[in-house]
Amino acid sequence: MFYLKIYFNLVSAVLRSQMQYKASFIMQVIGQFIVTFTDFIAIMFIFGKFQDIKGWTLWEVGLLYGMTSVSFAVAEMSARGFDMFNRMIRLGDFDRVLLRPIGVFVQLMSADFDIRKLGRITQGLLVLIISWNMLEIGTNPLKIAFLILALLSGIIFYMAILIAGATICFWSIESTELPNMFTYGGVEATSYPISIYRRWFRNTLIFDIPLAFVNFFPALYILDKPDPFGFPYWIRFLFPLASITLMILTIRFWNFGVNHYQSTGS
Repeated sequence: MFYLKIYFNLVSAVLRSQMQYKASFIMQVIGQFIVTFTDFIAIMFIFGKFQDIKGWTLWEVGLLYGMTSVSFAVAEMSARGFDMFNRMIRLGDFDRVLLRPIGVFVQLMSADFDIRKLGRITQGLLVLIISWNMLEIGTNPLKIAFLILALLSGIIFYMAILIAGATICFWSIESTELPNMFTYGGVEATSYPISIYRRWFRNTLIFDIPLAFVNFFPALYILDKPDPFGFPYWIRFLFPLASITLMILTIRFWNFGVNHYQSTGS
């Protein structure tokens, strides 16, 4: 509870700073909404030429897109400090973080809480809600609860990747493109059903960096669609385990990096 209170106090200070210029803040939120909405417009153009893609309709893909977009936007907003960690290492600012009497992890989580990502979150939610209604899934409380759990699991998953990317910077501050392949690249890849990709890439998204558990397998349950790969039915419910396992491994990796960090002045 003590660290939670500190976290909220630090985030509150960051938010007050970002809200100093309200007009600029509002314009940036709107800009985020418009720019990211063009991604889904591109998907709509594709479906203007095809009725479906591998058996997936526009609004079924919209469900996938909305799920991954919301999860990633919330993760990026909450863990922005880790996403910008390479700059902190390069400028030597991490040394000051280590000297403060507050947990390093808490400081990084609250370092650059980016409320402007509300634009992207709103856009993703809008696509998700419209797709849900167009698919006539209804108000089944079990499926709604399942969707909320899938979104929370996706947030944890993407936060873990951002933290892992930050940890790599302890050894190479120029290696941020690697985690970006699995964050920004992962968002693009999982905006479509993974069944459209080649086998080697599908296996990567299922077994190596299991991004398929962010939205694809949960969506199979929500949409009552058959699994195109013939996996057991229970695999659709493994997404919380995948996200929690990845986060635990990532935190261990992060702690290892912190313990072996050598100051820029050493």
